[in-house]
Amino acid sequence: MTARPWAVAPAAVLALATAAPAASLDKQVEHVHHALHVSLDPAARRLIARDEITLRGGGTVAMTLGAQFDVEEATLNGRPLPGPLRAREQLRWSLDLGADGEHRVVLRYAGQLAPLAETDHRGTLERLPPMTSARGSYLPAGTGWYAQIGDDLFTYRVQLELPAGQRGLMPGRLSDERDGAQGYRAVFVFPRPVEGIDLVAAPYVVRERMLERAGAAPIRLRTWFHPEVEALSDGYLDALERYLGMYGDWLGAYPFTEFSVVSSPLPTGFGMPTLTYLGIDVLRLPFIKSTSLGHEVLHSWWGNGVYVDYAGGNWAEGLTTFMADYAYKEHESPEAGRGMRLEWLRDFAAVPPGQDTPLRQFTARTHTTSQIVGYHKAAFLFLMLREHLGTRTFDAGLRRFWREYAFQRAGWSDLQRVFEGVSERSLDRFFEQWLARSGAPAIRIEQARALADADGFAVRGVLSQSEPAYLLRVPVVLETAEGTEAHSLEVSEARQAFELRSRARPSALLLDPQLRVFRRLDPAELPPILRQVMLDPDAVTVVPSRDPAVREAAQALAARLLEREPRMQPSIAQAEVPLLLIATAQEIDAFLEHNRLPERPPEVAPRGSAQVWAARQPNGKPLAVICADDAAALAALQRPLPHYGRQSWLVFQGARALERGVWPSQPVAWRFPP
Repeated sequence: MTARPWAVAPAAVLALATAAPAASLDKQVEHVHHALHVSLDPAARRLIARDEITLRGGGTVAMTLGAQFDVEEATLNGRPLPGPLRAREQLRWSLDLGADGEHRVVLRYAGQLAPLAETDHRGTLERLPPMTSARGSYLPAGTGWYAQIGDDLFTYRVQLELPAGQRGLMPGRLSDERDGAQGYRAVFVFPRPVEGIDLVAAPYVVRERMLERAGAAPIRLRTWFHPEVEALSDGYLDALERYLGMYGDWLGAYPFTEFSVVSSPLPTGFGMPTLTYLGIDVLRLPFIKSTSLGHEVLHSWWGNGVYVDYAGGNWAEGLTTFMADYAYKEHESPEAGRGMRLEWLRDFAAVPPGQDTPLRQFTARTHTTSQIVGYHKAAFLFLMLREHLGTRTFDAGLRRFWREYAFQRAGWSDLQRVFEGVSERSLDRFFEQWLARSGAPAIRIEQARALADADGFAVRGVLSQSEPAYLLRVPVVLETAEGTEAHSLEVSEARQAFELRSRARPSALLLDPQLRVFRRLDPAELPPILRQVMLDPDAVTVVPSRDPAVREAAQALAARLLEREPRMQPSIAQAEVPLLLIATAQEIDAFLEHNRLPERPPEVAPRGSAQVWAARQPNGKPLAVICADDAAALAALQRPLPHYGRQSWLVFQGARALERGVWPSQPVAWRFPP
């Protein structure tokens, strides 16, 4: 599923960074309010708008608008504004407000919007323009369809008009709504400071339910679904009730008056204040209500409630992943929680050293590596912080963070300050090591021995980690004849001695068997997965086939799978590099035998129309193999296969995965002699 860091704020930031008239503008604006009237005709792809903007403050501020619009009126305090400058697809004004006070800008403009794009899930991660069609309209925040005043938060009241047969919405409280033969009319109000305005519209069928709350106004729950998915409404409304109750109890009352699930003709998975915008095919997936929907609801608190200060990195995706995706697995069972931690650590291990970035530099997901860092590594940070502070203190910190920063921008430093306040301890080293560094520690048991004494056994050894050393709490488990004993080792040096006590004779010492430390896994813990080749910039694609159609389909498939443009070679290079092999089954089996590569595993004996598996070459480098009946079977893998990077093997029939699995792994263990 495509994910987005809530409400396209990165696009807004980009727009301002490229369009601001000058970095030295002297602005002292305390409040901005938009009173916006928007008329949208999707069939004609035309937008007409009048925006009355009230500013309280003084000095000089920047105002921008999309360059596709013709401005019919632009005034400041009743006086015409000079013609705007045109730069980088934006119109720009420098507003000289003068003395402090209340000022009024009026803009009337109209223009053509882009047609609704045909794009895949990767395309939705890029900056999309305002788009419209009778099938659906999507006008993202921060893309110039309304005027932007500097980078200030603002409030708004928007009156929306659409032709008959269309319905639309935007974040905020629905204060008025009329639908009839003359068209659709609605008013949306956002009375608290917000970063942007998203507008969506389509020929929606709307279903509504009111969620009663003790001591507070009810929450209006809605589905805005295309007719072909209207039957899914009740299930989504039921799920909304569960999530809003869960997170309200955990963090504090839901901060808005409504929440809507909205279908999109694009393959989206976006969270915005008071709504989530999910692709039609995404909504049909049976697991979305129990996984991704809760993630988007939680963004009402993190990202759409407390805004991200992007100057110091995006913390909201990691915290939301921890409290949603991971929390559901943890609640399911200890095994399911460990399984998700293993997935995250395997994914990170597939990122070649030096290819990731410090967590503090993550702002938005743009490719797989950025998701591994910004979502999974950040979620692991919160897991380790909870274990460091204890669940009660950690949850108290979350609730305080929400109370103190609701509808304000906050960064990692604000989170640290709050958690230090509730725990009454310094967290400087903890946050600095996980935010400022790329990579992760590699930890191993360098030596250990068990010595008998009058009180049982003393286990003495040395734990080592890669430099520079992290401050870590490393779980270890002693296996003995009488059972297992869990211990925790506090380490802060590259090599550190330790001693453990046991009443029974130890047989083995296991290093972090439950995977509760973010680290580079030992090779023994890392069975091959497809992502190890997909993410490696040195990967080479070999197509041992003479069939032009197979070669063409293979190259197109490689382009979909790999993070970079495929490096195609006719045979195995002399250099030791990760390999992606693509051909028909007969050609693949012959190629593996001829080049002394690992043979086909029994799990992927020829069946279905295609088989895919990961292995290791004799030189230790990753190997991914894709074989299919013909070029058409390879082409059928283009859409589904990129989503299965965490798998070790799969069998496909067309585009449908019939079977899949991950090779087993074992924890790192030091074995003691009997």
